[in-house]
Amino acid sequence: MLIINNITIDKPDLTIVNKRYSFNDTVKVGKPKTPYQIIKDIFKQLRIDSISLKDISVNYINKSNPVTGQTALKHLDINISHILIDSLSALDTTRFYYTKGIEFILHDYKIATPDSMYKADLKQIYFSTAKREIILDKVDFLPRYNHADFYKKLGTSGDIFTLKFKKIAITDIDLQRFLRDQKLYAGVMDIANANVLIYSNSNYKGKKSIKIGHDPHQALQRVALDMKLTRLNIRHTDIIYSELDATTQQTGIIKFTNTNGYILNVTNDADVKKINPFMRAHINTRFMDAAPLQVNFKFNLNAKNGAFNYSGALGKFDGRILDKLVKPLALVHVQSADVDRLTFNVDANNYNGKGHLEFYYRNLNVQLLKKVDGQAKLQTAGFISKIANTLIIYNDNPTKGKFRPGPINLKREPTTSFFSFLYKGLLDGLKPSVGFDKKTEGKVNKVVAKVSTLVDKFNKFKADHKQRKLERQARRQAKKTR
Repeated sequence: MLIINNITIDKPDLTIVNKRYSFNDTVKVGKPKTPYQIIKDIFKQLRIDSISLKDISVNYINKSNPVTGQTALKHLDINISHILIDSLSALDTTRFYYTKGIEFILHDYKIATPDSMYKADLKQIYFSTAKREIILDKVDFLPRYNHADFYKKLGTSGDIFTLKFKKIAITDIDLQRFLRDQKLYAGVMDIANANVLIYSNSNYKGKKSIKIGHDPHQALQRVALDMKLTRLNIRHTDIIYSELDATTQQTGIIKFTNTNGYILNVTNDADVKKINPFMRAHINTRFMDAAPLQVNFKFNLNAKNGAFNYSGALGKFDGRILDKLVKPLALVHVQSADVDRLTFNVDANNYNGKGHLEFYYRNLNVQLLKKVDGQAKLQTAGFISKIANTLIIYNDNPTKGKFRPGPINLKREPTTSFFSFLYKGLLDGLKPSVGFDKKTEGKVNKVVAKVSTLVDKFNKFKADHKQRKLERQARRQAKKTR
């Protein structure tokens, strides 16, 4: 019997080189001996209470492929507890490879994405076989370039993400399944105190990428590792989407603050999807930090067309806060609006969205805007605004006891992202709710075109009149100086 209390190794430097040779496949290898079979002729039991490896540097070099790959890890700690090798320890189901537990702690880990557009910084990664958990502390996923340089490097349009997480924890990991089947099954993932920033710039005129097949639940199916999370919890998270508009050259912002919720059956495993093919999400948040918003998603993980449903309810708020979004992106200034509530239910996929929306509001009054060359501020389209408020837009819904529903029937452009499609679907239902349906929109466009033509002619008449006046004054002045 050999008993060792503790083994400590400080700052080891380990280099591992992997080179696969084809002739190794022809070598016959018998059943490997167990650790106990190796030591039993020397002593019947080996017990080590703890092994501590501190501040390890690991350099892994893979020479098996045409291009040599290299991975380096620094500041890694490994703690191994209660190692026992004897005739019975291999049968002890409470042990993990003859130990009561192994802890891996990696400090200050940094890595770039394969396309080199983003970098990930992690303050600490903690993994425990005894606790069956992984904890990531202070995770930052950041673009490596400023917005202008990012789009130049990317070579196409798209969203830029900045993600910051205070803590991510995965618990109740099925280690035996992972070792046996190379599948990650876990009970709960907790994401807390996160900040998500999404930026888009419509000035960029490069080729737009196709978004078909790239919705969140479809991207999950392409993850190389088969996985299943029973539940994903989101707590105290802020999400901000901003878009710079090519016409107004101003940035529209939409905020979701103090977001809490959960997602069930997060999986890409075929066996799990046979039993339950749906991933469901239930989210509560503060819309524009002003009104409660509840949203539910139901994703069909087996649907080839990416089918999903989203429904929800938005509570009471002062509609003027929408200016931060609609003024830069839709050239609309909300002068007044008392929103009582908004509910929606939409069935959607990669190609279209159909559903309905109910929008209850009072005292709606808007001002249409226009961008004038040479002017930084947006200018009021006064005459057209009066037409809209007087003849088109209803001030209240219901009006005189009659409620106007908002049907949604929107074709999805192949380049429209998932999040953009969500709010465009709601906008499609909002228009008829306020009286601006497709039929009215066509009439308005004709009226606006005629009015614009008349205004242009009037402005030309004024300019010509002013020019003739200046010419007459110049001739009179010339006569006086003779």
